Amino acid sequence: MSDQCPFCQLMQQPEQLNIVGETENFYAWLEYPQPRANGHANIVPKEHTESVMEFSPELFQEAMTLLRETMGKAMEGLKADGLSIAMNVREAGGQMLPHAYIQVFPRFQEDENAGTPVGAIFQHREDLQNEEYFKETQEKMDSVTVDFETENVEPHPESQNFKEEASKESEEEKTESDGQETGSEERYENDDEESPAKKSYRKRGESVRWN
Repeated sequence: MSDQCPFCQLMQQPEQLNIVGETENFYAWLEYPQPRANGHANIVPKEHTESVMEFSPELFQEAMTLLRETMGKAMEGLKADGLSIAMNVREAGGQMLPHAYIQVFPRFQEDENAGTPVGAIFQHREDLQNEEYFKETQEKMDSVTVDFETENVEPHPESQNFKEEASKESEEEKTESDGQETGSEERYENDDEESPAKKSYRKRGESVRWN
């Protein structure tokens, strides 16, 4: 929590918020006292986070899940005819508070601005309508590699993915061992060392390990 942040101050007394949805790390509340639309709602992280750019992949997914739930409540509960979603980043992008938030604006046919897209605030610019601009812009964006902190998650031993991978690996080992078994088992029959086929069968009985 930040003592200087208006959202953090609000969340110190969540009972005063008009909450319409909640997860472990996010609130969804109705904008009050100055909503910009009927059902105007905010998706806000409980911990002080200055920008949605700071969300981890897990937090981003959690926010999107709550956002989708809030959208459904607006469409079904308020009978909204449409929705506009705003995710503003930094002051130049329209972010008005130093705390991350995602806005939900229900849209209605009877509204004066019905049908006007959010993107209408950006007028077409003739100075950008040339091939050189697009090529330069694409090169600049392609030069950046964004690491969204993705990581490989080991599947749970009881999950379907784990079982399918284990079965696939077992079949591959069986095919390999069948090819080694022919003509080689007799040569190792009286030796102390295990034959490749025996080793293969023994290995298939062991637990599968994930790297």
